[in-house]
Order: sequence, then C-alpha cells, then structure tokens
Amino acid sequence: MPLEASKFKNFDLNYYKDKDDNRRMTAILKLCKEYVINFNPATSSNLLFMGSSGLGKTHLTLAIVSGVIEKGYTPIYGPCENLFSLIEKEKFTGENKGSYDAMINCDLLVLDDLGAEMTTAFSKAALYNLINTRLLCKKPTIINTNLTIKEIETRYSARVASRLIGNYNANK
Repeated sequence: MPLEASKFKNFDLNYYKDKDDNRRMTAILKLCKEYVINFNPATSSNLLFMGSSGLGKTHLTLAIVSGVIEKGYTPIYGPCENLFSLIEKEKFTGENKGSYDAMINCDLLVLDDLGAEMTTAFSKAALYNLINTRLLCKKPTIINTNLTIKEIETRYSARVASRLIGNYNANK
C-alpha cells in the first residue's frame, strides 16, 4: 500500500457497516489523527493495533507515518520480516550497516505485520531488543499484528508480551 494512498482522508468509515465496528473505528481514526497532531518523539506513546486482516491497521499507521513526515520527523516503517532481515544481515554479513541503530534512534518506528514473518530465535531476540531498547530510550513505536497478546506470548516470549501490555496503548 503506497504511502501517498494511505492518508486519513482516504480512510473510509463506510466500510464498517456494523454500528459497533463503525463506532470503534471512528474512535481509532480520531486517536490516530490526534497522535499525529500531538506527535513528539520525546513524549508520544507507543501504539499496538491488533485484529484480523483487512481492518485498516496498515492504512492507519501509514497515514500516521505520512503525517509525522509532514511534521518534519523521521520515521522508519516496514514489515517485521523486512526489518528483522535487515538486522540479521547487518549482524551476520556486515551488510546494511547502521540499520539497527537507525531503527533504535528514529523518531518513530513502525513494525507492521508482527507475526507474519518466520519466527526464529534471531527474530525473537531482535523484536525484544527493538522494543526494550526503544522503551528505555523513551522512543515511540507502533506495532500492527493479527496476533492476540496470548499468541504473542506463545510465539515470542512472556517478556515481549509483558512489555506490550505494560507500555503500549492497545487498539483492537
């Protein structure tokens, strides 16, 4: 989904026919817009978008990324599979030097589609290190996933799930 096409103005709430779904998505859209308006890399919160495919998680986070860029900040966005692959290549082959540091130090990191990547010991460690280091540095992160917290705990670790539960605003 191209960044240019993923704007808040293109997010169609009419897609959500069920009254409760529409009300929930209206609230999430409002939260996302306010997130951009108030974005500050030193004070913005972490967001966790959870739910099945096709709900608009990627669209909304790309709209946030677009808004953050328009405000002059530097976000990094990518599917977890691609970002973990960059980190792995940097660690084991020396390629993509600086990728990990860029993910740690950027103004906003967006990990899209957590759980769609092949889960390995390396990807589990990379995820934990990204989440934990950014928390310690007080840098905001947004994560999109189709997994539940219980599935995240089972697939990655209780430590990862604990950090998400304690430090992320969950939106389902």
